[in-house]
Amino acid sequence: MTTAIKIDSRFRALTTLLHRHGNLWRPVPFYLTELPWESNIPDLATALRKLDQLQLSELESDNAALLTWLAEFIPEMEGIAALQRVSLQPTAAHHYSSHFHRDIPGRKWLQIKAFAGCMKQPDGRILEWCSGKGHLGRALYQRFQLPVIGLEWNSDLCRKGNKLSHTHNVDVRLEHCDVLSPAAARHLGQAKHAVALHACGDLHRRLIETASSQGIESLHLSPCCYHLGSDTRYRPFSRAGRNSGLQLSRDECRLAVQETVTAAAATAKRRDKKNAWRLGFDRLQREIRGVDEYLPVPPVSDACLKAGFADFCHQAAAMKALAIPQGVDWSTLEQTGWQRQAEVCRMELPRHAFRRVLELWLVLDRALYLEESGYSVNISRFCEREVTPRNLLISAFKPVAV
Repeated sequence: MTTAIKIDSRFRALTTLLHRHGNLWRPVPFYLTELPWESNIPDLATALRKLDQLQLSELESDNAALLTWLAEFIPEMEGIAALQRVSLQPTAAHHYSSHFHRDIPGRKWLQIKAFAGCMKQPDGRILEWCSGKGHLGRALYQRFQLPVIGLEWNSDLCRKGNKLSHTHNVDVRLEHCDVLSPAAARHLGQAKHAVALHACGDLHRRLIETASSQGIESLHLSPCCYHLGSDTRYRPFSRAGRNSGLQLSRDECRLAVQETVTAAAATAKRRDKKNAWRLGFDRLQREIRGVDEYLPVPPVSDACLKAGFADFCHQAAAMKALAIPQGVDWSTLEQTGWQRQAEVCRMELPRHAFRRVLELWLVLDRALYLEESGYSVNISRFCEREVTPRNLLISAFKPVAV
């Protein structure tokens, strides 16, 4: 677990690293047929394109192996492993009744148990931010025997969650509330401790800013989806973040959460097909427009995948007011898309080496803001990545007055 001094020094080191290697992690292979760094590191580009599917899968799933492999071409990559290392928080064991978690998906239950196990005994009411059905809140009640109030904007989830609280006879009440509204601040003012497991973007930004302004005694937060919000560019929390000179777009923040371990095979297959078809259309639109640049196309439904590649391209062209010429060889064009998809997966690997670096930078920016607001802050992992890659935990405490 890092201390306050280490948070600051780690943040500076990560800032330097991200500035120095922006040419590797900023350009997006999906949009570019040639990457800016290829002329400077041609051996790496050649080696990436030569990877077979087994090698690609191994490097995609093992960050340590990826860093070692990349270090043959970029020696500085060896130092990334130490910079992104975060200790696993010891968790306290607690026996939950067997029927308690039967309504919670298995992986989600593992996340909840680990998150709850990282908390020490609070001394008053707990508020769960973006509570969903309140599964985490009920786990915390079982463990600490303290009342929990959950805030959730979806009224149907509130109804179902309150029904579960009644079934399990726990003092956990869900309130229908938009956490971005002033009402959320009033609820927060009635609690001493706040928790949030995987609150996204602006939702956890509001929690951090509101909790610190009200001086809540403790905050336990695992952030997620740093790119989701009203701002098109990242707005740093801390003074150090604002002074870092690191400018991030929404898409660059998305890189921090691209690692997944939970996607089902069918979901991954649909994703790959969509990407291959979009890349096939990309080749077509470049030829039609006579402009060698990517043209963003709005998302299309999964139903479109059943209609065929040609129909997909006609839909995409209609969205961008493009006229598709006669005589397109759809089979060859689709194959081109799949070939580009295979290449993109390989050329993404250098970017992927910076996913955790960027995520940790974003988390430390939040931690530094809380320190500036008078909190003592720890950063840890609340579970292993196999349970969830979004496993970074911010734990902030107001010093006890003596």
